[in-house]
Amino acid sequence: MEPGFGVSIPRLYAYHRALREASAAGKGTITSHGLATLLGETIAPTQIRKDLCALGARGRRGHGYAIKPLSAHLAWVLGLEHDWRVAIAGFGYLGHAFATFLAARERRFDVVAIFDRSPQVIGQEWQGVRVDDIADATRVLRAAACEIAVVAVPAEAAQGVAETLAGAGVRAILNFAPSTLRVHREDGMPVVVRNIDLAGELSILTHRLAVGTMPAVEEA
Repeated sequence: MEPGFGVSIPRLYAYHRALREASAAGKGTITSHGLATLLGETIAPTQIRKDLCALGARGRRGHGYAIKPLSAHLAWVLGLEHDWRVAIAGFGYLGHAFATFLAARERRFDVVAIFDRSPQVIGQEWQGVRVDDIADATRVLRAAACEIAVVAVPAEAAQGVAETLAGAGVRAILNFAPSTLRVHREDGMPVVVRNIDLAGELSILTHRLAVGTMPAVEEA
């Protein structure tokens, strides 16, 4: 659950993505059951109705929800009504894959700065963006005006890299390093950090396989 909404933000994003898909297919309305189908039945229709009701969205019985206004409202809640400039620190396999994913799938997130510490990587270009030395991050980031950064560096380097990013004005960090980050900006305000533990996520699957508990509907 997310503070201030009482609704899972990943679920809201899933709804928004499904609504875009439905709109692209020429649909003007959709029911909670229709949304559930687009989501692969991973979220129950009752949960969808509960979440959307919490945001003030009301569907018409027998007709469902009007897609365009609901999609616009979710975009506003999720901060997707405008584009975001993103920096990636660490351009190994994971950093490169994440940048490629954003370019292919998520048009609201524009990778404008990339950093690494390897001499073999520094100076290369990815889709017109130069890979700079992480030592130059402060100068490059202040010129690029990035508010979001992705950290994909080894655990022992993650905290220092995050502090450098925060000092250059980054306000939010998506952290893939196996290390919990606690970062503040120069004005003392905390940086929003989302720690993504890929091995931990896999362990949830291995646990359920091991004990034989595979729910039909997964919580998001």
